[in-house]
Amino acid sequence: MAARRQRTTRPRSEPARPARFLLFAVGVLVGALAAGFLAGWHVNFAPIGLRSLKGPLRPPTAATHPGSTPAPAQHRNSAQPPGAHPGASQAPVRTRRPAAGPETPGRLRVAVIFDDAGYSLLTAREVLALPRPVTISVLPDLPFSTPIAEEAAQRGVQVILHLPVQPENPALDPGPGRVTVDMSNETIARTVEADFATVPGAAGANNHMGSRGTADPRVMRAVLGVVKARALFFVDSLTSPRSVAAETARAMGVPTAVRAVFLDNQDNEEYVRGQFHALIRAAQIHGQAIAIGHVGKVTARVLDEMLPEFDEAGIRFVAVSTLVH
Repeated sequence: MAARRQRTTRPRSEPARPARFLLFAVGVLVGALAAGFLAGWHVNFAPIGLRSLKGPLRPPTAATHPGSTPAPAQHRNSAQPPGAHPGASQAPVRTRRPAAGPETPGRLRVAVIFDDAGYSLLTAREVLALPRPVTISVLPDLPFSTPIAEEAAQRGVQVILHLPVQPENPALDPGPGRVTVDMSNETIARTVEADFATVPGAAGANNHMGSRGTADPRVMRAVLGVVKARALFFVDSLTSPRSVAAETARAMGVPTAVRAVFLDNQDNEEYVRGQFHALIRAAQIHGQAIAIGHVGKVTARVLDEMLPEFDEAGIRFVAVSTLVH
């Protein structure tokens, strides 16, 4: 009986050893996998939270300062300026531009006034033939003052009165119809009215010479009284830094503007071309600018040649009345 029990128990105990070894090996493997999974969980999920599982996982950005905002995707890989801290957020680079830039053609505006018309119909016609809006400023009481004003109106070119005003240099003669500082207010008013009568259809006026007269507030109030009564405008040619013309006009409610660029103090093409480039820059900075040139000089021809440059810069030519305020 005892021998029979030994035969029945021994065969059951022998096969259990390899099974236990296999189970132990499987347990070790499962434990290793579990440890690796937990480590991956800690690295990838714990810092960002479960909500980040809605999108793809991203590795943390190296050297990012706490609290800094990552750059938008379109800027994240862009080059940073020298000295920028790696990984720090960078605002999009902005270049200073005028409120109205060259990418919107016609938003930048210039007005070109051609002074001293009245001596010659031929030289005036060089200006009147330009294929862009300009303004011609006609001196009063000259042989061709009225014919030029009338022809300009027929061609659709804006006309203004080029009002002679006393300069500082007594050797300079402003010409017929001049306003001087020794005139009474009544005499100034009568003189300005007579000047407008010889330039029919004038939409406004600007000063011819006038470095002394435009610096005198009384004189300018008398002049601008006539301009206001006619509901016209006045452009300060700014022949003197002491001019009070624009300031007085604003105080009286007369629409006004100030010259930005003189185009032809030297009557040669290179100089005038450089001044037109200065006009382009002024328009790009301020959005608009007024330039003054003269009939009978190279100015009209140079402008005609340079029109494509203004077009490429998105600059539109307008009559000067468009730029007064």
